[in-house]
Amino acid sequence: MMHGPTSSLWGRLVAGTIVPALLATSAAFAQSRPKVAATIFPLYDIVREVGGAVVDVVLVLPPGASPHTFEPTPGGVRSLDGADLLFMIGHGLDDWAARMARGAGVRRTVTVDCGIALRREGGSADPHYWLSIINAQAIAGTVADEIERLAPDRSTEIQRALADYLARLGATDGEIRRVLAGLPSRRIATFHEAFGYFADAYGLEVVATFEPFPGKEPGPRYVQEFQRTVRRTGLRVLFAEPQLALAPLRPIARDLGVTFGVLDPLGGVPGRQSYIDLMLFDARQVAAASRAPGP
Repeated sequence: MMHGPTSSLWGRLVAGTIVPALLATSAAFAQSRPKVAATIFPLYDIVREVGGAVVDVVLVLPPGASPHTFEPTPGGVRSLDGADLLFMIGHGLDDWAARMARGAGVRRTVTVDCGIALRREGGSADPHYWLSIINAQAIAGTVADEIERLAPDRSTEIQRALADYLARLGATDGEIRRVLAGLPSRRIATFHEAFGYFADAYGLEVVATFEPFPGKEPGPRYVQEFQRTVRRTGLRVLFAEPQLALAPLRPIARDLGVTFGVLDPLGGVPGRQSYIDLMLFDARQVAAASRAPGP
């Protein structure tokens, strides 16, 4: 064992050479991490679950905003600077992000619908496909493949994170099915056509939607049909979305004698700060509305 001046000299050598070298290596690794972006919070959360240890992940759409009405800003474009890859939903939901990516010089954009059976309405694909756990598992697989392209030397780590996340998603799917088992009614009415995949996955029926197109108020004939459907089916709760204004629906809800619930397609807010939390929240909202006592 070294003592005295020799040990002191050794300590100075370690502090003066080895430690700075380790710090420099760590800093170089941090700087070399690929940067990727995701357009909406549920996709962002899936990306960070699968690849957060390997890549830096940025969210494009601020929590609380709707992708249907979002207007990109110069600051949003700057957030994509240096990104190697943008993950997006596509099919008309976040096409604005592709334009932002081009403006920021992002090298590649990936629509994460690989292996997913898309619902079609009037010839157009319904873009809300992340609102099904099975589809989220497919998205996670696509994300893992793309991140491996960016960091092939971290493949084992990425696949381990993917396997862990797929298992947690599977457990969540089981929990949602338990929450929604034995409901008095499996019919729901929503603000806009966002929950078709959720309904298909868990045996629910969306019998009415208030807005035929997000952000666009319906015409009188459409509103009359909406009211007739709600009365005919005996629904007592209309599900609003926190990202869309309720004002047009309030007087109609009063006339129908129904109350509002909340179904959130996006999350990213307290209580719904992960994709898994978001899906469980929506399932519990449907169950609570179905089991609520009548007027």
